[in-house]
Amino acid sequence: MVVIGRADRMTRDSLAIAIEALSWMAYEGIGERTALFRAAKQLGVEEAGELRQANRLIMETARFRNRLDSVVAIAIGGNEIKRTAHGVASFLRILAYLKYVDGASRKDLLRVVRWARDILDWRELHPFEKAIALLASGTVVMHRADLSEFDRLALETCHPVWFVERTIRVFGRDFALRMLHRNLSRLPSYIRLNTLAISNADRAMKIAEQIKGSKVPKLDGIWKIQKPSDILTGTNLIQSGALVMQDLAGIVTGLVCSVKPDQSVLDLCAAPGNKTSHLAALMNNRGEIYSIDISDRRLAHWGSEMKRARVQIANAIRADAAETPIQRKVDVVLVDPPCSNTGVLAKSPSIKWRITPARVNEYAAKQYSILRAAANHVDSEGTLVYCTCSILPEENEFVIENFLRRSQEFEVVPQTPFLGSPGLRGLGQCQRFYPHLHECNGYFIAKLRRTD
Repeated sequence: MVVIGRADRMTRDSLAIAIEALSWMAYEGIGERTALFRAAKQLGVEEAGELRQANRLIMETARFRNRLDSVVAIAIGGNEIKRTAHGVASFLRILAYLKYVDGASRKDLLRVVRWARDILDWRELHPFEKAIALLASGTVVMHRADLSEFDRLALETCHPVWFVERTIRVFGRDFALRMLHRNLSRLPSYIRLNTLAISNADRAMKIAEQIKGSKVPKLDGIWKIQKPSDILTGTNLIQSGALVMQDLAGIVTGLVCSVKPDQSVLDLCAAPGNKTSHLAALMNNRGEIYSIDISDRRLAHWGSEMKRARVQIANAIRADAAETPIQRKVDVVLVDPPCSNTGVLAKSPSIKWRITPARVNEYAAKQYSILRAAANHVDSEGTLVYCTCSILPEENEFVIENFLRRSQEFEVVPQTPFLGSPGLRGLGQCQRFYPHLHECNGYFIAKLRRTD
């Protein structure tokens, strides 16, 4: 596992942003990115290097949170960290991360503590000076012998107990633990060449030469990038729309739709728009795409993405995907409904501390209602593609099984390309992606065809 905290590179401002962002996350339950930009704006910090370092601290502290909380609880004498003021709790978690995960030196830790006294006010930290000294010394020891097996595995893999139990029950112990451990480090990024912005083959070749990455086998114009800093060298090709950052499983989803020029497409839950722009490129900007999303904020982002990617055939409609105002039938319907996001825990680790079994069931019910509504818009012999970035069968195979029982005019059909693993519960023509096997987000794709 590669650890990226790097206390020796930290600055006071990056620490202040991280403390503030983690406090907002605890207070409002928001994600890492939203909290980062809110904290940076609040503190008036705009320098890119400061934001990158703060983002790393936020991400890694969220990733290891339950293990850090256990260390902090011992240091402060068994009191639950949840009872501690958000700012102090956030700093203690960061300090525990820097020492017990990142392996920071005592010199660097003392500098961080001095900054924290200034950021939070020494009076606020004074009751915790003994705990701070223990954390900085590295002498806190966790005793796991008395824990149950699942409690121990939850600390080992840094996931909620219920999620560890669920994944082991579904996938088996060895497979589940390898997947959970893979969530403790970053995944590669992927980029695709946007043919709408690059029509000249010579220019496309020159752009490809600037990419520091490896080509993805069997897929043209797709590269895997191990480090975000290696995407480009001295160019603005992403900003110009020539290249699009998109996860591998999302790219495969667009290809599985098998769209052609002059077809009609209904794109449900379309924002922020990467799949829309990919479909438009595959259609050579010929045909019609109706993009439905319920969020004004997300549709605003979708609009910016369409402009940047040179998409001309997509029309945004603000509506509930389960009650779309579109009256006509189309050739292809893509359903990418809201989900638990349990496949993106390497990318957005705080999700695992917010999701609950009850919430998963709520998502599954909503997903089924959207899929049922979507089916009404599929033309005869048309295609219906359903995808989620969840690894849980409740949101995937169970939804498809339930749908097929009540919609016998549809059948599951093979997918091309097939780069993932077969679906569960006998749905082998469905496609699953796992972070530890495929080096991308956990994901599910089902492709169905209307046969009546």
